Amino acid sequence: MEKTETILLLGDSLVEFFDWQARFPEMAMINRGMAGERVRGLLERIAGELAAADGVDAVVIMTGANNLAGEDYAFLRDYEEILRRVRERLPGARIVVSSLLPFRFPWLAAGAISRLNASLRAIAGLAGADYLDVHAAFVAAQRAGKICFQPDGVHLTGSGYETWARLLAGYLAG
Repeated sequence: MEKTETILLLGDSLVEFFDWQARFPEMAMINRGMAGERVRGLLERIAGELAAADGVDAVVIMTGANNLAGEDYAFLRDYEEILRRVRERLPGARIVVSSLLPFRFPWLAAGAISRLNASLRAIAGLAGADYLDVHAAFVAAQRAGKICFQPDGVHLTGSGYETWARLLAGYLAG
């Protein structure tokens, strides 16, 4: 089957550790996730990623988990700069900001992820990007009894990836 769209996926291990191409065989999926990376790390490599991104129809970004794991909540300006650079380099591409997930870090204050996601939604809007609320889909899946996270509370199970991929598929089809 001919590839109809090219999708660049940027982020940390949550992006890297999934076979996006197998899940979306009708598209060309470029997986550029890097395990352990924080938002600043993505900002530092974004120029190189974008230089190699000719012909990309959409850019999907999922990053910030490692910031939260390290109790670093001051990453929104770097995220904003990433979006600015993506929009500048790929003005016709769809940009998708995937929300932070309902990670289980014992030091996170109640509502911290929801507040950060509200900021990410606002930043996405200002950058002309779309916001994909994966958080809500995970909460609903977990309420339905699905186990979306591995025991570490961060990395995803097959069910978690399927929840995210189903939401992304709906977005990409629109």
